[in-house]
Parts: sequence; structure tokens; C-alpha cells
Amino acid sequence: MAIAWGRRVLTGLVGIPSALWLLSSDVGMLLLATTLCCLSLVEFTTSICPQIVPQPKAATEKLAHHVLMVATGAVLCVGAWTGVKLVHDALSLGMTLAIFAFHIATTKKTDQTALIKLLLDLFALLYIVNGFSHAILLRYSSSKYGLGLQILGLCCAWVCDSGALVAGSFMGHTKLAPVVSPGKTLVGAIAGVISSVATVLIMFTLPHFSSVLPWAHELLPPLDVVPVTHLLVLGTVLGILCSVGDLVESYVKRVAGVKDSGAFFPGHGGCLDRMDSFLFVAPCLYFYSQLALPN
Repeated sequence: MAIAWGRRVLTGLVGIPSALWLLSSDVGMLLLATTLCCLSLVEFTTSICPQIVPQPKAATEKLAHHVLMVATGAVLCVGAWTGVKLVHDALSLGMTLAIFAFHIATTKKTDQTALIKLLLDLFALLYIVNGFSHAILLRYSSSKYGLGLQILGLCCAWVCDSGALVAGSFMGHTKLAPVVSPGKTLVGAIAGVISSVATVLIMFTLPHFSSVLPWAHELLPPLDVVPVTHLLVLGTVLGILCSVGDLVESYVKRVAGVKDSGAFFPGHGGCLDRMDSFLFVAPCLYFYSQLALPN
């Protein structure tokens, strides 16, 4: 399969600085996360779900379903933005009940696919919305390094994906999961983990160069605060989660019979294609910040 390297690089050169600029403010971060979450939900409900199970024929019911799913993503992102986990969890419960209520109200007596439709929506809530909302919660976690952890998560996901792609393209022969994703290789997965570990070590080393990079000490704690063994384990876990996230989305697309979830990012595919790894990384970093990092 030919890879559009030029478009991938150009998208990265535009997208990465834009994302970092938006992350620099709380409002920009909310706008970025909510937009990506809602776009991913639109891709999931319009490009993937219809290929798995027949969708409602009535235009009003179809529109109501799309609005409900996008509203779920937006509400939970705003709930996470409050920085209060209890508010986020309460809204999560409320929107879950709303999804159940919608399906109970709209299910036809003869619809034998009703349960599959419900499960797809709950999967989107758990997989997509939960990932983005925890990325926002990460900003306001018990650790004072929320912004740095957000940047670390994005860098790990991007570097891991790129490392796996390059190594797999030029050196990969043994397939990692040939049925689910024929293009992914074992060498690529290992390279992704190594890239993730290197990214974590580099990011946590930056505070030691605060004389040259005055902002670095505010991003992450220095190595004399966080043991190197922590970072090696964290980098390995994040690298594995990147591969898992990639494979989960590949599995969903394989079941649906689609190549890409969309075309929002030229050279990369859809929003869900680009953020699949990060959706697993963000919750992991959130819990790591709660358990291991100093306040």
C-alpha cells in the first residue's frame, strides 16, 4: 500500500503547532478536544455504523441519533473541563441513560438489530468520548503537570505511530495481526514501543535544561523526582497502548469494511484514524498522574 508521505508530513507541520497553540489556553484546549471528539463521533456514526448495521430510514430519527451522540461528546467534554471528576461522572451516567432512553423509545418491534445499535453507541461512549474527556480531565488532575502530560500523551501517540509506520514499512515482514490489520508488523510495534520510551525519557529530561528552556520546568517533574524505572515502565505501557488503540480502530473498520473513518487529516485519514492511539493513552496518563506524580 502506497503511503502519501508528503501529505502526512504537511498535515503534521500544520496540525502539530496548531494543536500546541490551542493547548496553551484552557478555552483553546476545550475547543480542540470537543471538536476532535465530536468529529470522531460523526465519523463513527456516519461512516462506520451504517456499514455494520442498518440505520433508521426516517430522516428525523437519524438526525436525532446523530445529535444525541454529538451532544454526548460535547456535554462530557464540558463536564471534564470543570475539573471536577464527580461532575464528569454524573454527566456520563446521565448521557448513558439518555442513550438507553433513545433506543427504548425508537426501537421497532421487528428490529432484530436493536441491541447491536445500542451496543455500538455504548462502545462509542466508552471508546471515543471517554478517551477525549479523560484527556481534558488530565489538565486538572491531582498533578500540577496537566498541560505537560497532555503534550506528552500527544507526542507519544504521534511518535509511536510514526516510528511503527517507518520501521514497519522498511523492515517489517512478520504481521502483527494480519486478519485485523495486514499493514501492521511486529517490527513496527516494537519500534513504536521504543519510540514511546524515548519520547517519555526526553520529555522528562527537558526540565533539566530550564536555563535554556525556561518553560520546561513547568511541564513535567525532573528525573530526580520521578524514578527512571517509572518512566521506562510508563513509556512501555504507553507504547503498547498506542498499538492496542490502533488495532482496536483497525478491527472496527475491518468489521465495517471501510478503509478510513474519514478524510479530515490529509494523508492520515479521518479524525478517528489520527486519534485512535491517543484515546487509550489519555486515560492511562490520567490515572498515572493521580497515583504517581507529585501534586
